[in-house]
Amino acid sequence: MNAIETLSNEHGLIRQYLDNLAMAIERIEEGQRPPREFFDKAAEFARSFADKFHHFKEEHVLFTLLAQKHSGEIDAQLETLRHQHERGRSLVAAWARAIDGYAEGDPQKTDELLENLAAHIALLRRHIHTEDHVFYPLAKKTLTDEEFAALEQEFETERQRHGERTFEQSHKLVVDMGSLLVHM
Repeated sequence: MNAIETLSNEHGLIRQYLDNLAMAIERIEEGQRPPREFFDKAAEFARSFADKFHHFKEEHVLFTLLAQKHSGEIDAQLETLRHQHERGRSLVAAWARAIDGYAEGDPQKTDELLENLAAHIALLRRHIHTEDHVFYPLAKKTLTDEEFAALEQEFETERQRHGERTFEQSHKLVVDMGSLLVHM
């Protein structure tokens, strides 16, 4: 599997996570209350997998290489993607802060949770679409075999740094999230 396929597979897992979040919003709007554990698992996934594992590889490895390769031509677009990562971090922090109040039944905190979840979902779906349909094809088109090999080595280093089973453990979090919604 090459580096772009790895990132695309990770996007698939992030999409499943986003689908779970969207389903949780629907449940709340229908008067049901997903358990706190659902949101704790969601926050763990967002922080550990999406941000520290996946976004790190994009921001510090792929985007850097693409910026060098294109000599400033795509810097504004790459900066937009980095900004979206930052905005995503802020939204995760905002909805995670509302979990305690949601769990206690506080309607204001529940609204904060819902609003920030909805913004988080919309941002990441649009962001992933841009990466999948603009930047990943650009990387495939412009990077050399040697540059891909270097990317893959960097990704392997990250995988080892985070643990051999990072993807599998993160996948389990997403599956567990889904199970918590199904068995309400």
